[in-house]
Amino acid sequence: MNLIQAYLAGQRGSNRGLPMGEGLKPVSMAINGVQRGRIYTVAAAPKGGKSTLVDDGFVIEPAVYVLDTNAKINASLEAVSTKLQTVTDAETRHTLNLEYEQLQSELLECEFIYNSYEIDRVSKEFDFIAHFLNKDHGIEVITLPVGKTYKGKTTVPLASDYLKGELEYDTVNPDDPREIIRVSDELFQLIKQVYSARIIPLFGEYNESGIKVSKGMIIFLENKDNPTGVRNYLLDYAKKNGTFLYKTSTKGDQTFQRMIGYKPNNPKKYVIVVTDHLRKLLPERGFKMKETVDKFSEYAVEFRNTCNFTFVHIIHLNRAVSDIGRRQYDDDRLFPQSDDIKETGNLSEDSNYIFTMFNPNDDKYNLKKHFGTAIRRPDNTLMYPFMRTIHLVESRHCVCPQHFRVNMYGNVKKFSPLTI
Repeated sequence: MNLIQAYLAGQRGSNRGLPMGEGLKPVSMAINGVQRGRIYTVAAAPKGGKSTLVDDGFVIEPAVYVLDTNAKINASLEAVSTKLQTVTDAETRHTLNLEYEQLQSELLECEFIYNSYEIDRVSKEFDFIAHFLNKDHGIEVITLPVGKTYKGKTTVPLASDYLKGELEYDTVNPDDPREIIRVSDELFQLIKQVYSARIIPLFGEYNESGIKVSKGMIIFLENKDNPTGVRNYLLDYAKKNGTFLYKTSTKGDQTFQRMIGYKPNNPKKYVIVVTDHLRKLLPERGFKMKETVDKFSEYAVEFRNTCNFTFVHIIHLNRAVSDIGRRQYDDDRLFPQSDDIKETGNLSEDSNYIFTMFNPNDDKYNLKKHFGTAIRRPDNTLMYPFMRTIHLVESRHCVCPQHFRVNMYGNVKKFSPLTI
């Protein structure tokens, strides 16, 4: 592709990013959606919401958008096809054929390669089930049977641990037998609906032995690997989905090939590689953690630039944000920056965008206000208990830093806008 071809493709809308959903709409607008050929790094403290942000904004919402868009296009294709079966007028048939070709060109293709080094596939599917029970059916909490409580309450939040049967009712005496909080038959019917309509299109279908019997949009990889192993997997994937281009050169008596590019089978396809998280990568031989993370970042740049793959890196922050001197200096404008990312120096240089997440409500920061806005009442209770802040701290493509307030509901992998 040359510049003119790239220009024309862009004017036809091929560079529009995949939306990140209503809950993250301001973030999505700031970065023009999830684009091809980008590296996004998301950093936060442990349990800080980074996996929730990535799952919702970079996997679930883009995938749902692709599936819903294609469903509408396929319905239109079927309608045009039906008309073609009955129309005999040549001019009308020509118009319908052009419409059919245009609709076909608008179909989207997206595939996720999800390197999950902390959570197994079935547990992730349970997380997504909880998300869609909330998104599609509006379920937020489960009312317990009369006389039953959980942690002193008569309801339990909808979450994967509840769906998996991990929760137990309160008991009057500590030595009394514990009873599992079981899912009702009515809710189980909804779970089966969500599994069929949402989970299988995303993850594919697996049999009782855990063997995949049908393909979904997500290639879910649980076995840890080192950066070179991941690179080899991506090379094999790229070869199955396109062709590497080589130039033959001669030096003396030796002939060798140099890679000069890559031609994908579908140039419009989104390939999004998620790694959760980078510090769980197996080390290269003789490498320390920093060298391992930096090597993975180097390979990500290679595939971004050559194959137009998109990468979403998840990584921990160091503990500098909670340092007392840092808190006193930053005052109520405290937020993690790229220098706070753990075990790497190259992500800042290699990433197109770096996001950090922060929980201003965390007691260890002792914040009464954040960015000039009160977040605690005089009695020290929280005014916005679900608040998280997302910070775009570095970008090659837009102004930064940019700061976003959201409500995060980690139990259902969801965000909503927070306007104060």
